[in-house]
Amino acid sequence: MKQFIRLLFLPVLLHLTVGCDKMLSPDPVGVQTVDVTFTDFAGTLSAVNGIYNLLTGADLYRGNNNLLYIDYASDDVISTSKSASTAYNTLDYFELPADNAVTFGLWNDLYRLIYRANVVTNRVPALTFPIAQSRNPAGGLYTDQFVGEAKFLRAFAYFNLVRLFGDVPLRITEIKSPSEVNIPRSPAAQVYAQIIDDLKDAAIKLPPVYSGSGPGNEKGRPTRWAALTMLADVYLTQKNYADAKTTAAQVIAQSGLSLNAKYADNFAAKGGAENGPESLFEIQFANNGQTSGTAPFGNSFSYIMGPVTDANGGAVNLALYRPTDNEDVTNEPGFRGGLIQEYETGDLRRDVNFTLGRNGAGLQNWLTSKHYVPGSGATGQQNFPVYRLAEVLLIYAEATNEAATLDAQGLDYVNRLRRRAFGLPLTTPSTTRDLASGLTQAQYRDLIRSERRKELALENHRWFDLLRYGFDYANTALKVNQKREAFTKDKLLFPVAKIELTNNPMLTQNPGY
Repeated sequence: MKQFIRLLFLPVLLHLTVGCDKMLSPDPVGVQTVDVTFTDFAGTLSAVNGIYNLLTGADLYRGNNNLLYIDYASDDVISTSKSASTAYNTLDYFELPADNAVTFGLWNDLYRLIYRANVVTNRVPALTFPIAQSRNPAGGLYTDQFVGEAKFLRAFAYFNLVRLFGDVPLRITEIKSPSEVNIPRSPAAQVYAQIIDDLKDAAIKLPPVYSGSGPGNEKGRPTRWAALTMLADVYLTQKNYADAKTTAAQVIAQSGLSLNAKYADNFAAKGGAENGPESLFEIQFANNGQTSGTAPFGNSFSYIMGPVTDANGGAVNLALYRPTDNEDVTNEPGFRGGLIQEYETGDLRRDVNFTLGRNGAGLQNWLTSKHYVPGSGATGQQNFPVYRLAEVLLIYAEATNEAATLDAQGLDYVNRLRRRAFGLPLTTPSTTRDLASGLTQAQYRDLIRSERRKELALENHRWFDLLRYGFDYANTALKVNQKREAFTKDKLLFPVAKIELTNNPMLTQNPGY
């Protein structure tokens, strides 16, 4: 399972890095370097693997953990209460200035990923050397597979960008000169249309499964079902409930995936298998036994999730990515709606996801434990789940209920997750844990949202769920319940980092910043 991630850190022949003062740009090393890269299979595979490097070797899921950072804006995650510290998280309290490193990091790394994906999608279809025209173990052309991977990852980047920033620059061609860099923001509807096109094509080109043997066939690459899952997620975000339901149903019926018998089996930090029977797409981590000088090999989740007993090497960010809890003594007066209190008595998911420990201030709090092994520091090898079959079941249920009311199939899918949560057989009805049939659409809506929150806790979904539910719901969750007084409708979008506006005069700032 880790062979694939090791390939990501072979010397990538594409010199596609960008400086901290650019939106996106090829390094001025000349077109010939890129041309040489695509003259054999190894070079082409290196270029494809180089796209994944932006997920694990930069600051998206590692380093500054920028894609995890966005959940501070939700009602699920807190670092330090404003009432308890002057070092509180400004995004958590919706006081994030336009001049900040986090939104720059998100924008910069996601566009770097897009640039690399564009190079692959533009160049690979024209390759004619024999092995490029050969077929992978699933029977598809490698050229198609590589384009499918690139389009999947480009869609992933744009799906995050459009939800975080709204209208964003849309580019699907390779940049070959500095004069091509600056372009204006495209309407969100146009960005979504491109995401859908990319995912539909990726679903055709990607194999349904990887053999796990040989370069280009490692488990952990996105499959056809991963592309369709993201497509269902996009449809749900757009409130296209009919297509969300149909696409989710296709994944459920045809992927061959199945729910793990135990919730904990989804997470390597809890002893589960990576890229297992429920997994659709994971961020692949491995450290190869390295402890220094090769930071991209391992995740650094311990540094933001670990208890104070994990402190080593001067780490200061311990326990700063933890669940909200109504009983935290440092909360603002009247605080409610904590994630910990969402779980019913006996729900095993709570103690898989969280553990009681002491934070950096020495106070006992619930800490996040589903993603890391205590003491692993920057060398954690545990993958991060992006999509699991459980979410597909929830997408089906939500889409069905929003279109009319929850059908029997959708109700069964939700109940399977509930039975697992309480340690019961997945397919045996439970008189004590199953949701009842015959409830209203509004009642099912609340119950499905609660199940999503508990099932997918701290898997980087809650902020996007709040956006999908709408401002009124988000305002109750954040301003009314959790006393985030600075939250306004403008704060549903993040600010474009000031340096991007300086570098690209064609950009405009989001309202409210």
